[in-house]
Amino acid sequence: MGMENRGFTLIELLIAVAIIALLAGIAYPGYSGHVKKAYRAEIVALLTDQAQHLERFYSRNGTFIDASGVSDGNDRYRITAALGLHAFSLLATPVADSVMATDPCAAFGLASTGERTNPGAMPDMSRKTCWGQ
Repeated sequence: MGMENRGFTLIELLIAVAIIALLAGIAYPGYSGHVKKAYRAEIVALLTDQAQHLERFYSRNGTFIDASGVSDGNDRYRITAALGLHAFSLLATPVADSVMATDPCAAFGLASTGERTNPGAMPDMSRKTCWGQ
């Protein structure tokens, strides 16, 4: 009896590749959703931290005008601050070429009144979904 050279046939290999592609196609959107959720939580925490920083500045100076140390944001969001005498608003806008550029929550706004908004968000995105609260 001779030893047969037994390996994978092309069909078996194609079936294995198709199964791997199918599993990856199912898993990747879920993974991507978890990554975006983590990045949303990160920007919410940064905005909250910046609001507390501004409130401390107001307690010392009686105004938000000329407050220093406001963050520019991170790799995924840019923060702009509108500082007034007795009020402020922070807006975190997704960076155009970041993973969050197409996030359905869009931008995050936080005002000195505590109001939380998501300008440009998809209609089915709730504040609870975007802000995680």
